[in-house]
Amino acid sequence: MASTSQKSTSLPGRTALHGKAMTMHPNPNSGKPGLVFCELAHLGKLNMRADKSAGKMVKSITGCMFPPAANTFTSAGERHAVWLGPDEFMIICEAGKDEELASSIQASFGNRHAAVTNITDALAAFHLKGAAVRQVLAKGCALDLHHSSFTSGDAAQTLLSHAAVTIMALADDEFIVICRTSFASYLHDWLLDAALEYGVKFNK
Repeated sequence: MASTSQKSTSLPGRTALHGKAMTMHPNPNSGKPGLVFCELAHLGKLNMRADKSAGKMVKSITGCMFPPAANTFTSAGERHAVWLGPDEFMIICEAGKDEELASSIQASFGNRHAAVTNITDALAAFHLKGAAVRQVLAKGCALDLHHSSFTSGDAAQTLLSHAAVTIMALADDEFIVICRTSFASYLHDWLLDAALEYGVKFNK
């Protein structure tokens, strides 16, 4: 899965949530917060346009198989391949590996009708976990997020309180939410407010 390490990074540039302080609101019913979230700082993100004939080549470079069906993703360690459309995918990789990976994929395309674009700085990523994570997301999302409908390995593009996002289910209580960098601060504030009744913690 995508790394959720909070270790400091030597990568250049500010993160999307630079300046946001760690925040904690206790669970009113005691116990653990219903939502714990953080930014996946500098997480590599590539947009790839190619048909499934490129699947073997992409797997040899990224380790990820092409998603087997619409609105799903596959994983290999910290990397993911996310279905966005019939010939569009997002490759997620470790922080700092995006340029190298994009160059390798582009070189392997050769004369193939395909393209890869590094969109790391255009998008921000959140890691969300907790017993109330589905209830919180459901407050601003029209997707059916019931455990039986949106399961581990599912992904979908949707709106989360007016912000366009891609939501990935890593487990029953664990998600990655990706949005435009310009909406990151807004979603941070929205998540804190939406999760207040369950208890919420934002980790730097």
